Amino acid sequence: MFWKLTASLILAVISVESRGPHHPRGEKIVKRHVHYSPSKDNTEKLTEDKQLLHDTQHIQEHLEEVISEQDLSKMTDEELEFYYFQVHDTDKNSKLDGLELLQAILHTDPDYEQQGEDDTSSLLKESSDFNYFVELVDQVLNEDDTDHDGYLSYSEYAAKRRLHNKKKTIQHYNGNN
Repeated sequence: MFWKLTASLILAVISVESRGPHHPRGEKIVKRHVHYSPSKDNTEKLTEDKQLLHDTQHIQEHLEEVISEQDLSKMTDEELEFYYFQVHDTDKNSKLDGLELLQAILHTDPDYEQQGEDDTSSLLKESSDFNYFVELVDQVLNEDDTDHDGYLSYSEYAAKRRLHNKKKTIQHYNGNN
């Protein structure tokens, strides 16, 4: 009787532990797509890059439990940018520091996605674009951080976006695309 009970217990433990990756244990299934990533050929500043800021699939990955995909598709550009800002504010202080800005860009790097978020040290050494991404972040903080506290608040970001959009409109009407 003892041996039957022991054998049954061992078989139960083995069957539970051998479920394998095809039987997730309650982990969230993450849908991934290849994100738009800023390139060295792009002359726009990071906070002026509409393709980056309006990447609805990227935003949806972060907000899938909060906002449905259908609701996200109905958002205005300003709402998309607000949520882009919010989902990358990891410490929830309503400001983006340089590391949060960098993390938002690295999240667009397919090499980073393949390596996983826990392996950032090897990514930093291997990514040929890393220095370029750091320059983009530095440019944003140097030009948009108007109170020079080392953070980009949403109000600073929104003010610079409005100024940029106003300049683009003036250029368009003057015939300077």
